[in-house]
Amino acid sequence: MSYPGLSILIPAAGASRRLGQPKQLVRYKGKTLIQQTVECAQSLSPAEIIVVTGAGETPIKETLRKYPVRWISNPQWAMGMGHSIAIGARAVDTASAGLMILLCDQWRIRPHDLRGLANTWQSDRERIVCARVQDRCCPPVIFPSACFEALGSLEGDRGAQGVLAANPKLLVHVPMANAAFDLDTPAHLDELDRA
Repeated sequence: MSYPGLSILIPAAGASRRLGQPKQLVRYKGKTLIQQTVECAQSLSPAEIIVVTGAGETPIKETLRKYPVRWISNPQWAMGMGHSIAIGARAVDTASAGLMILLCDQWRIRPHDLRGLANTWQSDRERIVCARVQDRCCPPVIFPSACFEALGSLEGDRGAQGVLAANPKLLVHVPMANAAFDLDTPAHLDELDRA
């Protein structure tokens, strides 16, 4: 199934200071995490895939040179995830009805997880559809076009949490156990190596 009304934004601009190396370039099962994330996004046949780069831009572009993505450079990447999301949101195709924010450090996310999210969104494109782990709302998340302006105004390190908090009545949760795993510290690297 394809989702021509959906854009996908992958913020990949951070320096991964806590991890001590660029998480986008960590290899898992023979591919970098950013490659795996883009391939997962491609499985939806969306309208577009936008990758926001900043720190480590050159090697990230090199590892994705054969992938059909739109590049957005964030020279102020140190301002935080919110700033990268804002830059990407302002560049979304005006015909898009929704924007999925997908993080490359959620290394267990699979195409079927994204399809579950996208199918729920397709049933009501005015809702915000986010992954749920236990009682927590987390990425990946799909925002309707009505939220694009708010996303384009984000700043700081909290990502899109402010937009979620401001629109509780629009929220729909999709249980997603694989969203519980991310890569932030050297201890998480050990977990990934054992997987």
